Amino acid sequence: MKLYLSPKASYQYQILKGKSVQYAQQVKAIFQDIKEHPLEGIGTPQMVDQAPYGYWERRYNGSGIIYYFYEDDYAVIISIVNELLPSHEEQPTKLQAMSKEDYAQVIRLMEANRGHADDPKVGIFWYNVAWKELFGVVSHPLRDYTQANASEGRISCSEMHEDVWKKGYNRQKFHGDRSGPFIGPYENKPRGRVFYLMEEDRFVVAVGKWLEEYPEAKALVLEEFDLPPEKTTFEYGYHWDIGQRWM
Repeated sequence: MKLYLSPKASYQYQILKGKSVQYAQQVKAIFQDIKEHPLEGIGTPQMVDQAPYGYWERRYNGSGIIYYFYEDDYAVIISIVNELLPSHEEQPTKLQAMSKEDYAQVIRLMEANRGHADDPKVGIFWYNVAWKELFGVVSHPLRDYTQANASEGRISCSEMHEDVWKKGYNRQKFHGDRSGPFIGPYENKPRGRVFYLMEEDRFVVAVGKWLEEYPEAKALVLEEFDLPPEKTTFEYGYHWDIGQRWM
């Protein structure tokens, strides 16, 4: 059984991984179960009434729902609903059915990317000390790069922490006390960058000394960026210390 994520579901899954490791793990477990048992298993599978193409749903963590479409030898995750995600208010009955020609084209596009969801990635991140989660994650599959784009034969994403922070601040929904993850200067919260060293065939996670105080973040980074532990080292860089920035 092949499993695909629609562009919308893929985006939602990435957002969820940055907001709640617990929720993301539950969703990942359901993905695997759908591959093995599309119409039965965990999450109480049910067909959604009045939805196009015969969508199915599975529930997780109380209010969370995964909507998917199943046909013969493949399943497509349509959307992931959760109170942490921006699109949780959407219901499947509001979805408009695409034409069969458009649908077939989408499937072909997803087929080209099949099997690459867990490929190692490079990028940037912050660590939320209070929530013990990564946030503001930007990641790109290593396979998207054909040559080094940084010094000393290194590969990393082109996005800068400062620019991502500004966009995150503008998009975030504040809590009742006006708190949110993107508050204050971007350099005042633990952050890091994932590089790939081409000649040495290994990954480097550049971090500040904050990691010594919060070592639990290592496992989150390895999982978020799908990094092979045996080829990954965490290395200190002054620039990624809390309070430091490019001048």
